[in-house]
Amino acid sequence: MTEKLYFSNSYLKEFKSTVVETGTLDEKPALVLDKTAFYPTSGGQMHDTGQIQGVRVVDVQLVDNKIWHVLEKPVTGTQIHAKVDWARRFDFMQQHTAFHILAQSFQQVLEIKTLSSHLGEEFSSIDIDSEKVPASDLDSVEKLANDVIWQNRSVRTYFVDGKNKGGLVLRDQPQVLSGPVRCVEIEDFDLDPCGGTHVRYTGEVGLLKILSREKVRGYERFFFVAGGRALRDFQSYYTILKDISNTLTTGFDDLCTSVQRLIDAGIEQAKTLVKLSKMLEEPLLTDIFADMKNKSVVSKLIPGFHMDALQRLARTAIKTVQGTLLLASPSPNPCLVFTTSNPGMDLRPVLKQVLPLIDGRGGGDAGFVQGGGKNAAGVEKALKEAEKLVRGE
Repeated sequence: MTEKLYFSNSYLKEFKSTVVETGTLDEKPALVLDKTAFYPTSGGQMHDTGQIQGVRVVDVQLVDNKIWHVLEKPVTGTQIHAKVDWARRFDFMQQHTAFHILAQSFQQVLEIKTLSSHLGEEFSSIDIDSEKVPASDLDSVEKLANDVIWQNRSVRTYFVDGKNKGGLVLRDQPQVLSGPVRCVEIEDFDLDPCGGTHVRYTGEVGLLKILSREKVRGYERFFFVAGGRALRDFQSYYTILKDISNTLTTGFDDLCTSVQRLIDAGIEQAKTLVKLSKMLEEPLLTDIFADMKNKSVVSKLIPGFHMDALQRLARTAIKTVQGTLLLASPSPNPCLVFTTSNPGMDLRPVLKQVLPLIDGRGGGDAGFVQGGGKNAAGVEKALKEAEKLVRGE
């Protein structure tokens, strides 16, 4: 078995080792070493990356009790020098320790059991055995977690043999059924079986922030960030808020009020535009009714109308008169709306064929289709082509 150096020292960045087996994994060259500091994907934690003999390690997997190091290209020789990507490793050490702190915080504040976790490259999540945690209780959980981080408590990892496992008060039961169990202990706070990589002191986690939540099959999943990720998120959010604040010429404290005022104004303007649009639609409908009484296929180019206005015209017209109506507008956004009262006609192939002319996308059912695009210059041609297709020309 490969000696797992990360068990005894998560801070080990470089090491020398001997290649004991070569092969391929996922169609890439792979090595098994006699000892390694590379952590393989397991226990909800992602694998390490780094270099072996200067060649990039793209994946590390535990397969049939062997740790395979997947490489970008083959390496030669049996004696190797390896480097772990420290930035990635330390990030996962922060996230994993943060998970333990958060899990115990849920346990102490709300007596809620943790079901599982996921420590990904972009986000981390924790699933808890609860259908709905009140916001105020969630604030208490988050506060306790950060208090434990700032108290800079020690984090120890050690193995316990089978004889002593029964005397441990663990937050969760070990998955290892026999042999030694590796434990992670946060001083006077949490004790849990775990094979992952962790910081030595909780202060190294820095900060923990719960970002969002979702309901999953009767329990709740919370997404969180810690350490460097929390700093990057804060920097990003601060920049966005600062830009919005400068644009609206208002302070952070008044942003919500200012944004709501803009939303309310936008809603009122939209209502006014709908009223004006309907006033403009009435003479257009009169023309469309007249044309459809004399023609089986009517096409009209109507600049300045949004798609919803064209849809409204089409639905009103097709309820009143029989035939096929093809409407299009190049502005403010290029759009097409086709409808027919003919039950034997399918307009979807027609729309599909002309949408490329406006660099567009769309859909609908056989008797009513619509699509929007980017190329206003192609709208008139698309309308003419659609009319030819409908007429069978």
